[in-house]
Amino acid sequence: MRISPAIILLTCLGFPTGAGAQAVPRYSVEKLADGVHAVIYNSDIDVEGNTLIVINDEDVFVVDSNAGITTARATIAEVRKLTPKPVRYVVNTHWHDDHVFGNQAYADAYPGVEFIAHPLTRQDIVNHAFASNTFVLDLIEADIHRLEGYLKTGVYRDGKPVAGELEARIRNYLANRREAFADRRAFRPVVPTVDVADALTMKRGTREIQIRFLGRGNTRGDLVVYLPAERIVATGDLVVYPVPYATNVYATDWVKTLDALMALPAATVLPGHGPVMRDWTYVRRVKDTLESHLSAVRDAKKQSLSLTRTQEVVQLPEIRDSFVAGNEPRRAGYEAFFRPTLVRNAWEELDPAIMHAYETATTQPFADGVYTIDRRDGDGGITALLNPKDTVLVTSLAAAAPAWAAVRSLRELTDKPVKHIIVLGDVAAQKGALDVLKETYPKAEVLTGAGVISPDGRKIRIFSENESLAVEIPSERIRIERGGKAAKTR
Repeated sequence: MRISPAIILLTCLGFPTGAGAQAVPRYSVEKLADGVHAVIYNSDIDVEGNTLIVINDEDVFVVDSNAGITTARATIAEVRKLTPKPVRYVVNTHWHDDHVFGNQAYADAYPGVEFIAHPLTRQDIVNHAFASNTFVLDLIEADIHRLEGYLKTGVYRDGKPVAGELEARIRNYLANRREAFADRRAFRPVVPTVDVADALTMKRGTREIQIRFLGRGNTRGDLVVYLPAERIVATGDLVVYPVPYATNVYATDWVKTLDALMALPAATVLPGHGPVMRDWTYVRRVKDTLESHLSAVRDAKKQSLSLTRTQEVVQLPEIRDSFVAGNEPRRAGYEAFFRPTLVRNAWEELDPAIMHAYETATTQPFADGVYTIDRRDGDGGITALLNPKDTVLVTSLAAAAPAWAAVRSLRELTDKPVKHIIVLGDVAAQKGALDVLKETYPKAEVLTGAGVISPDGRKIRIFSENESLAVEIPSERIRIERGGKAAKTR
């Protein structure tokens, strides 16, 4: 599952580190050059992306729009303190929630504003960030009930009494969750309107703004924004401080992309999260960390270690401790959203059979919420049924490598957890693929016989036909037969 770290980090790992009794500013505004300012959110309070504000001769150019309506409106208020000029462009550097859910506030405040993103980021905003809103609302609501329970009982989850600093942190975090819940209930999707697949140079009066795709890294559509005259670059989540994120990254490409980033003659670096940087020291450290993990995974592959075993073996505690610096929430974030997920993606990328299957597969939308992931050699496939809160897979894959490739492709399609795996054809013959799917989705129910399921109210009928199983979604007139091919019925 690949929901933005902004959501899962807060939902699963406890409280931000500085949300205590002492009042701490939620964000600061820092002048980087004439007409160029950064709104830097305090990562010790909540997980919010930084924003770059570029004031031009007649308009304003913004990089990243925050995690919700409330924080986006706060940033917009800062823009209005700086200038009466309208925001004309907003760049979404990548798809993560904390960089795109504020689009709605900008569209409301500045009618006609254009939103710029890589075309794959536009797809991911729709399929990942926005499509997961209902599921995430449930997570946040559960968080609210849990926090209210702590305050009501006076007992924290580890048995500690809720008092003093801990009580202040809980109340602060509860306010954060209530804000997020209200924002998401008022959510209206506003998607990018301008695609930048390679590069775009804009002349806004006397100012030059370069929007560049330097390569895949933290996501498959990372854009950076560079101001050549001011030597300022906004990196999005290619660079995150104090702990990098690697939820669904492109590990080998990320190293090359950071090299391309550091080739820019920038003197000021605004990361996706964290303080303004005046040199490349931290970026080099992130690159070195990626290379160290890739090297360790290569060694594990030489020993033919499984993914699970590789994740156990590749620890590199000295590197972890240098980022964590004794901070327990940072350690939890590192172990949830950096090390194991980086190792997983590197393990896949360094396997020629998996990458061949991945690169030769075709992922296509078939109907609303229905995608097919097919082998070009015709050797089976997977149909993914995306429901509001979960996913159902219908598989006829046999071998392990195509299954790993399909899992990788599925991560690019959706964040929603896999609830059911329906197996078409000979179960024994599909053992290699099934073992991969079971390892990846251990909570999913594997269905190998006839029956009816109704995930999220979507009725799916599984029935026997010609010594195999077939699947039908009657309300949508969709039928999936052995081989994983979806078709419309009359």
